[in-house]
Amino acid sequence: MLSNKSSLRRRLQIVELVRKRGEVSVEELSQAFDVSSVTIRTDLTYLEQQRYLARSFGKARYLAQKPGDNVLMPVADGATRKASETMIARFAAEAVDDHESLMMGAGEIVHKILPFLSDRSNLALLMQDIGMAQTAQRFLHCELLLTGGQLEQGATVMTGPDAEASLTRRSIDLCFLEASGLDRDGNLLCADPAVARVLEAARRAATRTIVVAYQPQLNERDGEVFANVSDVDALLIDDGIDPPTMELMPRKGLQLHRRESGILEFRKSTT
Repeated sequence: MLSNKSSLRRRLQIVELVRKRGEVSVEELSQAFDVSSVTIRTDLTYLEQQRYLARSFGKARYLAQKPGDNVLMPVADGATRKASETMIARFAAEAVDDHESLMMGAGEIVHKILPFLSDRSNLALLMQDIGMAQTAQRFLHCELLLTGGQLEQGATVMTGPDAEASLTRRSIDLCFLEASGLDRDGNLLCADPAVARVLEAARRAATRTIVVAYQPQLNERDGEVFANVSDVDALLIDDGIDPPTMELMPRKGLQLHRRESGILEFRKSTT
């Protein structure tokens, strides 16, 4: 993942320029972006490795992509992903105070929040994932409730009208929800439509909502909308998001407050 956002922005612009023109020379790109040809060649090497461009005889040629591909965000290895998800979970847990009622939506990152709540007292947790409930019993001494609802064969996540209705009957101070996608309008997506409907019900019922995500799909609407970033109080995400997504957040009322260990935290503006 790129830590230098100016480099990422330039590479995105290079791709867009080459896409429009079909083929562009190193010299033309150097002049267009006012950087050295060495810098441009480094950019093109990276983009070629990611299979966005092909290089030949000092020129760059665009390669058509499959829908949903985000080639500027290389797939992280398992260890990197786990470390980032754990960091996101730790930051998210910092928002929880003693005596609060929480709704824990389905998802690996949300699941990882639980151990970080072990020092909180008098929490009440509502969960839709029976696997999470077992983790909560290991780490927490708290009131623990399940949403109820339909449980498919082999699944651990409860969905359906009963699960959705149970949320309207609860007082929820804070819900943690996990997104698998984020579109250009700021809509937060869940890959499973049935789970998305429960997440939407949770968001509507809760006083505060925090959404967590790791490398969500950014280019295509692949999933069901459960909220917009303007509806939530905070979004915790890795720094693999692209410049247009970064620029979208302030327009939706979210300001960047933390940038540590490759994690971005956007919070609802209080002004």
